[in-house]
Amino acid sequence: MSHSIPDIRPSRRAEAGFTLIEVLIAIVVLVFGLIAVTNLFLVAGSSNSVANQATAAADTAGQILENLKAQPWNSAQLNNGAVGTTAGSLTADNTGYFRSDQISGVGTIASRWTVLNIDDRTKFIRVRSQGTGVLSRGRSAAEFTTYRTCTTPVLGCP
Repeated sequence: MSHSIPDIRPSRRAEAGFTLIEVLIAIVVLVFGLIAVTNLFLVAGSSNSVANQATAAADTAGQILENLKAQPWNSAQLNNGAVGTTAGSLTADNTGYFRSDQISGVGTIASRWTVLNIDDRTKFIRVRSQGTGVLSRGRSAAEFTTYRTCTTPVLGCP
């Protein structure tokens, strides 16, 4: 009875490694994955920019509204007395007041506000600010409205 010794040498296929086709397929899969991650970074970056401008627009509009609420009743800003004039960064035309603010790290925020007389003792104030960046135009707008009434004639209201 003869016993044969098993062949313990690895097969030639196990020593062959990766084929060129397998390497190319792996590279293609890797490239598509990297493209998806790169796109994710681009979308996140643009969304962050829009969010920064929206926050700055809301802050700017809020500051303008608070400033208007603190003005004396007969001030030019509350009575449209400055229509057609320019004073510093404040400009007025027939549609209201407007200005642009350059905010560090965010960009330019354009603001416009109007003051409408409802009656002798009530004014309606509307303030709208928005970023002027290409990506954020229209997506970063903030608008606030309020009524201002004069309840103390000593302050100059009728």
